[in-house]
Amino acid sequence: MPTIPFADNFLAGSLLTILMPTLLLSAIAIWYVLAVKRVPEDTPRSSPSLPPPEVLAAASEVEETQSDPPAGES
Repeated sequence: MPTIPFADNFLAGSLLTILMPTLLLSAIAIWYVLAVKRVPEDTPRSSPSLPPPEVLAAASEVEETQSDPPAGES
């Protein structure tokens, strides 16, 4: 016995083979569009785990001052 009762006909099976993935793709696309619309406008674009630009600028200033080795070491 087939898992889907009306799919024992060749035409019905062919249509299911074409329509089910198409409908699933359409449903996922609609869900994605609706989910993107729900994202607030003030959501930051960068990752929350990255430091803010001020911290990166301060770190690069510290790196520049420490890039020269001490006078007695080589």
